[in-house]
Amino acid sequence: MFNSFRLFLLIFCIALACACDKGQTPEEDGFKYEAVFIGDSITANWIREDRGHPDFFKDHNYLGMGYSGKTTAYLKNLFQLSVIDKHPRQAVILGGTNDIAQNDGRYVPIEEIRDNIASMAEAAANKGIRVILCSVTPSRGFSWASSVSHPEVTIVELNKLIKALAEEKGYAYADYHSALADDNGGLPSDLSSDGTHPNKDAYTIMEKVIQPILQELPSQG
Repeated sequence: MFNSFRLFLLIFCIALACACDKGQTPEEDGFKYEAVFIGDSITANWIREDRGHPDFFKDHNYLGMGYSGKTTAYLKNLFQLSVIDKHPRQAVILGGTNDIAQNDGRYVPIEEIRDNIASMAEAAANKGIRVILCSVTPSRGFSWASSVSHPEVTIVELNKLIKALAEEKGYAYADYHSALADDNGGLPSDLSSDGTHPNKDAYTIMEKVIQPILQELPSQG
């Protein structure tokens, strides 16, 4: 009887040690994705095989939620469904290009764009999700909105507001713009076919910017 009990206890301890060594699964820890990226076509193209690097997302348990042509007001309205309900540990927010391009048919002040981003960031932070705000990527002109002049200037001014918001609230900040922009504030031809949307090489650069920031929060599971 005593020997049987000792054998049972030994087996139990071995099983417990193995279970502890495996660590928590995402579901047990309360998250499903390491990070959710939300944005417009720049995010949408990133996860496409023909334009971006879908393996970057698959290999790191990231989810890309990109909505082509949409403004930050649209992203804000979908943020609960697209980000919070996906249960990520981190949220990567990139938006503003389509606001500057006036895709909703009106001029949008950069302060309003900043406020939309701030609303999304606050919603994530309130759920315990780490927030990473991203600078808007460079462009000197939009092929679909040629009447919008000198967007490169507006983009720089908006990025100052986004960076200041990150510093004020303690969010991380990913500076894609500095990594991509040429001397004129545009997206060079070797990194884009239309001067606005990154190509595969540009996404490689963006990944080198964002990945170290995401890894500042050690992965679990």
